[in-house]
Amino acid sequence: MRPQRSFPIVSILGLSLLTSACQTLDALSSAEIDTLVAEAMRQFSVPGVAVGVIKDGAVVHAQGYGILEIGLPEVVDENTLFRIASNSKAMTTAALAMLVDEGKLNWDDKVVQHIPDFQLYDDWVTQEFTVTDLLTHRSGLGLGAGDLMLWPVPNHFTRQDIIRGLRYFKPASSFRTQYDYDNQLYIVAGELIPAVSGMQWEEFVDEHILGAMGARRCFAGNIPLSEMHNVAAPHAIVEGSLQVIERNRTRAAWSVSAAAGGVRCSLHDMLTWVDVQLDRGTLADGSQLFSAAQSRIMWSPMTIRKTSDADFERDRTHFKAYGLGWRLADVHGYKEVSHTGTFTGSMSYVTLIPELDLGVVVLINASAGNARKAIMYSIVRAYLGVTDVNWVGYFSPDKEQADGAQTEYDEIDYRYGHVDAPLSRYVGRYRDPWFGDVIIRLEGDQLWFDSVKSPRMTGPLWPYREHTFIARWSDRTLQGDAFVTFDGGAADTADAISMRAASDDVDFSFNYGDLEFRRVGDE
Repeated sequence: MRPQRSFPIVSILGLSLLTSACQTLDALSSAEIDTLVAEAMRQFSVPGVAVGVIKDGAVVHAQGYGILEIGLPEVVDENTLFRIASNSKAMTTAALAMLVDEGKLNWDDKVVQHIPDFQLYDDWVTQEFTVTDLLTHRSGLGLGAGDLMLWPVPNHFTRQDIIRGLRYFKPASSFRTQYDYDNQLYIVAGELIPAVSGMQWEEFVDEHILGAMGARRCFAGNIPLSEMHNVAAPHAIVEGSLQVIERNRTRAAWSVSAAAGGVRCSLHDMLTWVDVQLDRGTLADGSQLFSAAQSRIMWSPMTIRKTSDADFERDRTHFKAYGLGWRLADVHGYKEVSHTGTFTGSMSYVTLIPELDLGVVVLINASAGNARKAIMYSIVRAYLGVTDVNWVGYFSPDKEQADGAQTEYDEIDYRYGHVDAPLSRYVGRYRDPWFGDVIIRLEGDQLWFDSVKSPRMTGPLWPYREHTFIARWSDRTLQGDAFVTFDGGAADTADAISMRAASDDVDFSFNYGDLEFRRVGDE
C-alpha cells in the first residue's frame, strides 16, 4: 500500500484570480485535457506535445498530440523520445543520493576531496564548497556562467574543460547568499559519480536508475541505433516562421552536458520516474532506488528563491526555494515539487504534489515556455480546486506574459552603424582563458568572427559605432547576436575584445559578459 498523502486544504479567501477558496478537487477529464492541449498548441504554434498524469500510483492520462516534425506525418505518442533538458538534474541528484545511501559519499563532503582539480575564483570558497553546494545554485557565480561551454552544440568543449574553466569566473554575489541558476556545477556533480563509483555518469544512470526502473525509452548515455525512431524534432520561431532547429536534433551519442540536461526520455518512462519519486524511491517490485530519508533531503529547501506579487496573486505562494534538483513552493496550501527543462526547440515540465500523490509531465517539441505553463497549470490547479482561470489565455503571448513564450527574436538594427578605424586594426587571434580562441578575419571588406571551440558562433561583424560591431551569427537559430567591442592597443591594432548581448531577448546562457579576450597573435 502506498502511504496516504492527502491532507485537508486550508481555506484562503480574497484571491484576485479566484472567486472562492480552494475547497474541492476537480481533476480534468482526458477529454478536457485533449481540448486544453489542442488550444495551447494552436495558440502557441506547437507541433507536438505529450502529456501524462499519474494519481495514487495509477496513470490516469498518457497521450501524445500532434506531429514529431513539421512537414512529416509521424505523430507523437507516449513512447516518443523528447529531450527533457534540465529535468535531467533530478536524476543526477538521485544518483548521488544512492551513493550517499551506500556510504560512498556525504552531502557535506568537500568537492575537492573527490575532484582535486576543482577550483573556483576564490580559494576559500573552493575549499569550503560541498556536494550540496554543487546542486543548489548558491555558488556566487552569475546566472548562466560558463554556459557557452555547453551551448550551442556541437562544440569542442569537454567536461575537463568545464572543470578547469570554473576558476576564471569572478563571483557575481557572495557564496551561499543568493539563488543564481547554473548548469556547470551539475557537470561537476556528475563527475563525482566516476570519482566515487568508478562508473561514468551516463553508465550509472542508465544501469542503476533507468534500468532499475525498467525504462526502455529513456537514455542518459548512448541511444542504441535500433531505438533511434519516434524522436521529436526541436522547433522554434526563427525570423518569423516555425523551423526545425537542426543543430539540436536528438543524437544517438551521449552529451557533455548530460548531467545538467542531456537525458532523452519518453512520456511513458517519465511517468515511471515520477511514480518512483512520489513513492519516495520505491520501485515497482518494492525495492528502494534511494531511501525515503534521501527523498526528504532532495525535497528540502536549500536555497531561498524570491517570490513576486504575481506568485501570491496567482498561487497564494509565500515561499519558494530550491532543493536538490527540484524547485519547491507552497501553492494553494500544498507543497509543490517541480522543475522545467529548456533546450532550444524542446521543453519539459514536471510537477509533483506529494500530499495528493499527484504527478504531471508535459513534453513539448518547441521553444514554447508559456504553452507548457498553460497546460501544466490547467491540469495541476484543477486538482487544487482552481477551475475558473483560463490558463491558456492567462499565459497568451498577446497579454504581455512573455516569460519563455515562443515569440520572434528581437534583433537590433545593424544596418546604419559606422566605425572610423580601418578594419585591419581588428584582425587577429584573441584568447579567453575559459572559452579559448576566436579569430577575427577579413573576408573582402567584411570583418568576420570565428570561434575555434564553438564553431556555430561564426558570422559577420557589422559596424555599429566607434570600436563596436555587432556579431550577427550565420546560424540565425542561435538568436544570440552580440555587441563586440575592441579595446586598447597601438593605433594600428586592437589588443582586447569584450562582448555583451545585442538584445534583451538573448538567453542568459549566452554569458558574453564573462568573456575577456586578449590578443595573442595575428590571424
